[in-house]
Amino acid sequence: MTPIPGPILLLALPLLAAGITFLVRRWAALAAPVAALITAFLAFLCLRLPLDRSAFVLGQEVAFGRPVVILGRTLVLDPAGQVWLAFVFALAAVLALIAWRLPQGRLFFPIGLVILSLYTLVALFQVFSLAVIIFALSATLAVFIVQDGVSASVRGGQRYLVVTLLAVPFLLAAWWLVDRAALEPETANLVRLALLPAALGFGLLLGLFPFGTWLPALAADAPPVATAFVLTTGQAMALFLASAFLRGTPFAWTDPAISDLLRLVGLVTAAAGGLMAAVQRDLGRLFGYAALSDLGYLLLALPAGGSQGLSLALLHLINRAVAMTLLAAALAILRHRVSTDHLAGLQGVARRLPVAVMGLMLGGLSLAGFPFTAGFPTHWAIGRALWTWAQPLVAARGTAEAAPGQDWIWVLTLIGLLVSSAGVVIGLLRGLSAMLGPARRDDIARQPVIASLLVLLLAALTVILGLYPQLCLEPVYRAAQALR
Repeated sequence: MTPIPGPILLLALPLLAAGITFLVRRWAALAAPVAALITAFLAFLCLRLPLDRSAFVLGQEVAFGRPVVILGRTLVLDPAGQVWLAFVFALAAVLALIAWRLPQGRLFFPIGLVILSLYTLVALFQVFSLAVIIFALSATLAVFIVQDGVSASVRGGQRYLVVTLLAVPFLLAAWWLVDRAALEPETANLVRLALLPAALGFGLLLGLFPFGTWLPALAADAPPVATAFVLTTGQAMALFLASAFLRGTPFAWTDPAISDLLRLVGLVTAAAGGLMAAVQRDLGRLFGYAALSDLGYLLLALPAGGSQGLSLALLHLINRAVAMTLLAAALAILRHRVSTDHLAGLQGVARRLPVAVMGLMLGGLSLAGFPFTAGFPTHWAIGRALWTWAQPLVAARGTAEAAPGQDWIWVLTLIGLLVSSAGVVIGLLRGLSAMLGPARRDDIARQPVIASLLVLLLAALTVILGLYPQLCLEPVYRAAQALR
């Protein structure tokens, strides 16, 4: 019997589940288990099956690492794609369980599964330009789950789509320059020239400052779990594309100028997100700006961790996903019961929905890097590494060794780190103050039992990862080795 190639399995099962969930899209109690089981099964396969030999799965022989040629293009699962897809499918399974009890629109399951199939194509393609175009197609489909009849505003989906499509020509131009330099040795200097359009393209794709306006708009307009889907799985695949590009330009990992640029953009993104989070009047936009601030830390991890920077960034990516999933689940309960997340309309909510409010605060504090939450270990490690980088500037302050203006870099670094975390905490405290208001809210139904249990489980995981971050170190090191 011919073994089933792994790429076929990874592509076909989400599409098959998408067809089933579309037929039963009116009944979340049927669609959610199908989506959750299929994605959890695929995550398990990605974690357990070897790439160098066949294995039996449910009585069928599967060759997970066997290449497949479709329409003249080779699809192959490499170690980097394997660990990345395991992360994405596991996240999707958790989000499907949350959407089972907190409906996110009838198209969330079928369209979400089709998007996962496209993400699989991104990981399987060995041609960067095609992977970029497929990712843009997935962003187009994501608009359908973002605007699934929940909000009259199209601002969030529109901004996300426009920014993603704007990134495509920059990334294609950057890869053309890299490809040309590889084919014509006399044009090797084009590789460095390619870094400018690549920086603009990935800045747009990830939503870094000043291109991050779509994050708060999306969080304000879209269902919370759909927002978490885009900000966790979507940005994870954007980072996968960035790592694929960097593998084609290996000098970028060690170039001091690129490291300094990453520090600058990451610090400004973290500070800007925290500053804007402090003044928001609704929890959705607060969610978006907290995610933007935390995204800055993700960027800071790459140069700040030295040789371990990639591992630190991947660990932060896991902790960030847990925090955003918790925050999205809690916010979904709040919107489902109160129908608004504006601070003015949340008076007295904490007495009726204590678990949702607790989950909201804990998830937000994790994004701010508060102690005893999942975000603290990586925020602390990134902050210490960044401070170690700035420390020589402190010693050189006032001496001839310090370049003009260089002595202020360490001050601005410290201010940026403090503003990024303090701003998110201030925004959360303003929201908590409103929800603890004296008004009686007998008009609000009590918190849903199963959804509240999911929030409690996510909250427990957030605390556990904050106390024992080493639990994720082995898969993180494996992923970092595969991505190098």
